[in-house]
Amino acid sequence: MARNITINQFKQLPDGTFAATGSVDDRPFSAASINYRGEAIFKVIERDEEGGLKKLRLDKSSFTRGDRIAIARVLKQKRVALEESASTQLAREELTARSVPELRELCKERGISGYYAKGVTKSDLVNKLAA
Repeated sequence: MARNITINQFKQLPDGTFAATGSVDDRPFSAASINYRGEAIFKVIERDEEGGLKKLRLDKSSFTRGDRIAIARVLKQKRVALEESASTQLAREELTARSVPELRELCKERGISGYYAKGVTKSDLVNKLAA
């Protein structure tokens, strides 16, 4: 069965972990990431019997295993997209700091054509290399 998952808030915390809130089939959830074998994985956070927030076992949770997997999948996609956009921005900034001859050399090494065409600007070269 397909689940309708909506992410209301997704942010990276100062310690490098992520926190998210949203809903799955109109049921609200909170999730947080933990580092597992060097990669961030998401866990659903719920209220326990004492009223505190924590990661509950499957038999004590109000979410099914499928719900948890679907939530984690959507949040991982969001995390990966966020990290890719950050790395693309860093790459673009690094390319902008280089000179035009260096950018042309990079285009030549990567097999990108049109880097010596008349009227090609530095921003054109950066765009070709960042794409």
